[in-house]
Amino acid sequence: MSLNTRDVVLLSKVTEPGRKTLERILREVVHELSEDRYMLMEYLGPVVDGCRAALGVRVRDASELGRLSEEDFQRYIEAAGDSFRDITICFSPTDSRELFSIVFDGDDVRLAEDCTDSNVVVCGDLDTLRTVMDADSKVSPVDLLGTKIDVMADDARDALVGLGLLCFPSLLRMARSGVDPSSLLAEDADAVIMAAASDMVTKLVRRWIDLRIKARGT
Repeated sequence: MSLNTRDVVLLSKVTEPGRKTLERILREVVHELSEDRYMLMEYLGPVVDGCRAALGVRVRDASELGRLSEEDFQRYIEAAGDSFRDITICFSPTDSRELFSIVFDGDDVRLAEDCTDSNVVVCGDLDTLRTVMDADSKVSPVDLLGTKIDVMADDARDALVGLGLLCFPSLLRMARSGVDPSSLLAEDADAVIMAAASDMVTKLVRRWIDLRIKARGT
């Protein structure tokens, strides 16, 4: 008996009893992004915005960053735009025919069961993609980038949004464990979440840039 594509996808959703499928994990991420009950995007968004803006800084300006006028600095930030808006991030397992996209459409976010018109593609084997996007996992995306997963985009600034999204589950796990920005200790929580977001995103961005430089040199 032969299986068509639909049968393969359906079978992949019922394998490994007790293990969440990639679809379920991504739907949970989309739900948390929509609700944003821990206000994580208020921390993650600006960090990614800043990294994207940095890519637009000219070498000469970068060397004189401390002397940039406030107007010029704000111009770079505004040019980067709102990172998590009007962008589609595809998750493409290398060992499965499943394809899913998290679509940021204006102020809305949804999960699509295809990768049509995606701006960013996150590749890796199915198990790794499930692990990195699962808030119940304790694996950091920093440890997986370049070895187990890759993030590709025609525009480097879009790739940085994909990298930022990979950080969301880890920040969500932190918030669920008790570091809640909406708590009475909001001031301390702010500092912890912002520091974690900045550290993780900048490490991923540096790693991603290093990998691209090495690839061009080979």
